[in-house]
Amino acid sequence: MKKFLYVLSIVFVCSLICYAVGKEKKQYQSPVIENILTRVSVRQYSDKKVEQEKIDIILKAAMAAPSGTNKQPWEILIINDKQKLKKISEVAPNAKYAENSQLAIIVCGDINVSEKLWMQDCCAVTENILLAAHALDLGAVWCMAYPSQERVSDIQKLFNLPENVVPLSIIPIGYPLEKEQPKQKYNVKKIHINGWK
Repeated sequence: MKKFLYVLSIVFVCSLICYAVGKEKKQYQSPVIENILTRVSVRQYSDKKVEQEKIDIILKAAMAAPSGTNKQPWEILIINDKQKLKKISEVAPNAKYAENSQLAIIVCGDINVSEKLWMQDCCAVTENILLAAHALDLGAVWCMAYPSQERVSDIQKLFNLPENVVPLSIIPIGYPLEKEQPKQKYNVKKIHINGWK
């Protein structure tokens, strides 16, 4: 009986410690913060197909982005044809990873809808796509189209975009070939309180 009570008391103390540690952790972290802090740029992908349900979730997350005066000037292209993914890597060398990805999302802005804020809005959409992909165990990387006029023009021609629809970013997506560790980017020297010091 004494042995049983001893074991029971150890289990109880361990449970309390685990509860306290878990409670403290929850005070400072959430799945959202954890997702932001662990996201990495992924450039190598496996052959595993990305499920349509995951693509749908990514698109919903993309369009949940904030938008200046709620104009929502974004237009989104999904490219999953292997020949077109290869073409992207040819016309946009910085997006060469598209060739080995399962799909690429091209975030575009319609300058007729918002001439001044389309770029900021589409950057927010791009970040949401990256975070949503990471939350779904996918890998993605932000590749630039705009402001390179050559790349913008090449992507417009390749996908028959109207002149007022400007491709901002190309985001190859797929299951990561290998796990990458997030970079530590937090730098207190970049923080300025109540002015530049």
